Amino acid sequence: MPTFHEFECPRNLYEKLTRDNQRLAEEYSGDNIFSFVATIVHLQPWIKNSPLDSTETVRRLMRKVSRHPYVKICKDITSANSFFKLELCDFGGAILQVGVEQIDVDDFRCDLLKLFDNFFKTK
Repeated sequence: MPTFHEFECPRNLYEKLTRDNQRLAEEYSGDNIFSFVATIVHLQPWIKNSPLDSTETVRRLMRKVSRHPYVKICKDITSANSFFKLELCDFGGAILQVGVEQIDVDDFRCDLLKLFDNFFKTK
């Protein structure tokens, strides 16, 4: 019996984001970082192009997302405006370096996931 993975609505992409987040939490790698940031970037148009876009809640969310500095970093990475390096630390964490900026990977992924968590927990 075939298995289907459907992406029909923003919630499907949000669920992918939570899986990407989990993979990144379990293994710091360039592939996992890139998948996570690409999902962040692509989730926005999915929300904007959905029937949800007409609500004030969605407009507030999109304004908040568009102003978040980590979202700008995600867009820069996926559009090749900025390149990144991932430094695995002796203490078990990882540092994401984008240009001259250095960001703790766990702070980065948690802050970005929180942007969307409240919205999708109520929708």
